[in-house]
Amino acid sequence: MVSSPAGWGKSALLWSWAADRPNRAAWVADGDREGFWHRVLSAVATSVVDSPFAGVTAATGPRRLIEALQRSSAAPTIVVDDCNDAADAGELARLAQAARSSSTGTRLILACRGNPNFPLHRWRVDGRLAEISEADLAFTVDETADLFAGHGLILPWLAVAELHARAEGWPAGLRLAAVELQHADPAQILAGSAATESVADYLAAEVLGSLDPGKRCALAEISVAERLTADFVNAMTGRVDGAALLADLQHGGAFITRCAGTEDTFRLHPMLSRTLYRELGRHDRDRTAQAHRRAAHWHAAQGPPADVLRHLLAAGDWKSAIRVAERDWAEIVVGVRCLNQPATAIPAPDGEPPRHLWFAMAAERLDAGDIVGTRHLLQLARADENTYGDGQDTEPLPFAALELTAARLEADLDGGYALASQVLAAPASGEELAAGTAATLHPLALLSRGAAELQRGELPAAERDLRDALTLARRRDMGRAAISAASHLAACHAVRGHLRQAAQCAAETLDRANRLSLVQLVDLGWSRLALAETYFQWNRLEDAERCAAAAVDGSRGDRLIQLWGTILQARIRTATGRPGDAHRMVRAAAREMVTTDLPLAIRCALWLVEGELRLACGDLDRAHKLVQACRDGGALPVPAAVLEGSILLAEGRPALAATAVAPYVSAPDEFTSRTYRAWAGLVSALAGQGLGHREQTTRGLETALRMAEEEDLRRGFAAGGHRLRALIESVAPTMPVFSQVAAVLTGTLDAAMRDSLPYPSRNGRDAIPAGSAIPPLTDRELTVLRYLQGSLSHGEIAELLHISVNTVKTHVKNIYSKLGATRRKDAIRRGRELRFL
Repeated sequence: MVSSPAGWGKSALLWSWAADRPNRAAWVADGDREGFWHRVLSAVATSVVDSPFAGVTAATGPRRLIEALQRSSAAPTIVVDDCNDAADAGELARLAQAARSSSTGTRLILACRGNPNFPLHRWRVDGRLAEISEADLAFTVDETADLFAGHGLILPWLAVAELHARAEGWPAGLRLAAVELQHADPAQILAGSAATESVADYLAAEVLGSLDPGKRCALAEISVAERLTADFVNAMTGRVDGAALLADLQHGGAFITRCAGTEDTFRLHPMLSRTLYRELGRHDRDRTAQAHRRAAHWHAAQGPPADVLRHLLAAGDWKSAIRVAERDWAEIVVGVRCLNQPATAIPAPDGEPPRHLWFAMAAERLDAGDIVGTRHLLQLARADENTYGDGQDTEPLPFAALELTAARLEADLDGGYALASQVLAAPASGEELAAGTAATLHPLALLSRGAAELQRGELPAAERDLRDALTLARRRDMGRAAISAASHLAACHAVRGHLRQAAQCAAETLDRANRLSLVQLVDLGWSRLALAETYFQWNRLEDAERCAAAAVDGSRGDRLIQLWGTILQARIRTATGRPGDAHRMVRAAAREMVTTDLPLAIRCALWLVEGELRLACGDLDRAHKLVQACRDGGALPVPAAVLEGSILLAEGRPALAATAVAPYVSAPDEFTSRTYRAWAGLVSALAGQGLGHREQTTRGLETALRMAEEEDLRRGFAAGGHRLRALIESVAPTMPVFSQVAAVLTGTLDAAMRDSLPYPSRNGRDAIPAGSAIPPLTDRELTVLRYLQGSLSHGEIAELLHISVNTVKTHVKNIYSKLGATRRKDAIRRGRELRFL
């Protein structure tokens, strides 16, 4: 059963499925309910055999269908599109019973918009029901990129991720956006005008057109907010049936969904919300202002203060907005929220507005993630002669808090660090101490300084500042600041290799944000990245990919989260044998680096992840150059040393490999990640085995096993393949203290034996089974074979290897000949059987 909102793209998916099975699919289109069985038998007869069906009725239809199916030579799949409109629940149940009674293996697909209006519990209990929802039909970021490429659009990867997040993977909406992008500036789409005329027309016809005027009017009234509850709907519309209205709209597939982890909170799809918002004020601008006033009044009692401020500004209530900004600035200017709300139009103030209004408007822009708008409004505030009318040379503390957050979100590490240190060092006046204003600013300054230290790689200092920020924020009941500090702290734990601590901190932070209704904070992306890194090192690759994708989807313009998430996604794709996808992500992130001034650590991380990709594909010369670029940059020395050691092992130079990682095995400092210490131990152990140095092998493996036991590390071992399994089996018995973790890791290796070797060898000598008649592949042929695992074209492989397309084709021809293959799929399968891959 396929269940999705109207226009989600379900029919296109089913048509594509049926087109691949022309002799087995019986398509029953929408139509008059009285002719339902006539259409069913017509579809079955067309796809199976010619069978008369004149005079069929609802009473005789099931029997006639069973007879037609039993006469068929092959069991078809019956597809009923828009089943809620095509037949009533009783007839659909009889259709299912007839298909099951025919004993022909016939499958039934029921496609409907929204939830079906018939009971499904029996099919679920019997295990005969497979359900596909809108979440299953939604495009991934990769599929979105492919869609845009199919329309001739080559966009930056992060722009694609942003568009995907705004559309929430809606296929039809993304296609319409692609059409618009062929004729419009992408920045307009990203700025919030994604409700273009084509999208608005589509939604009006497919979603809103079927609603009665009362429901459509109510939807327009509540479109000013993202999170909807029954109480909010009643307050906005004057109705008393808000709960029933939301449930009916969700059941009917009107692009409204229940928020995760809640029972009574819903939200509109962002594109529908923008369409409704435009409709709200199209004929009466006062109607929009009145809706914002009602929303501000409701949020004043329910929170959060940032929503109150936004609605007051949209309503033009300047005095009330200034009061809220002055009272709740510490809760508003902490960071960005991931708001899928319509682009709220804030009217321009009349006359010469006071600086406090500029601050209120700047705080609202900061909360929405508009850093450019925030900076512009701050400049207007500074230009006001009254800003420093008290004769002081320092800005008011709320302005300083806003500056701190803006610098952090802009990745201005030096500026943010300097300003935060200045705030923390400045003595507070007696009046400020009495009001507690300075004490309120301190956790925000600690948060900003800790975030800057985290990006600069000063991890012990970052951990101290973030812990202090978390403690002070909780003490002063600053919910958003506490969650932001805890989320950054989880990321710090993950980077330091304290994986259990990172997972616990991240999970607690996400749970606390959910309980406080602060799930929209973009800074929660750091918690998701911490979980993604932890799951990756635990070898739970599907969970890691899910968390990394969630972090990127919710980043909303935070370039640091976007890029770190993209880098981690590329590592996951490399580990799961998708080098083509990994390369595309690396290349997209590299293009972003060219136009953006970002921390050196990110640039080095990008070089290293590409180095891992090149190593996995056997392109060792290029991998060496990327490691050297990282060393020249001066950041991430431990990951660079581990990667260099891995490359040297693959080249058959164990002595140099051992030298590269030795400082991080024997005497690591507080900056050495526990994760990379384990990887360094594995490289040292394998190098010692190659050199015949028993003591070095034992010491390196002992280091890796200790880290694995303490932090549940699995990834380095899972990627080790046969070579590492043999090493553990030969050495671990001499270390009885690690016998239990060694047994667990051996099982992990058994399950992962189909994965690539951790350190590909030249000419594949270690990969060819004894007695094999397969001629050895050359270095370049091995590299090309590994790139063939992905979806890269011959031209893209040529670009990667800096050779001609004809040379790639020659290598592919030789690979096919040596492996006895005639196509890419067979060559990859044969390569895996022979452990070339």
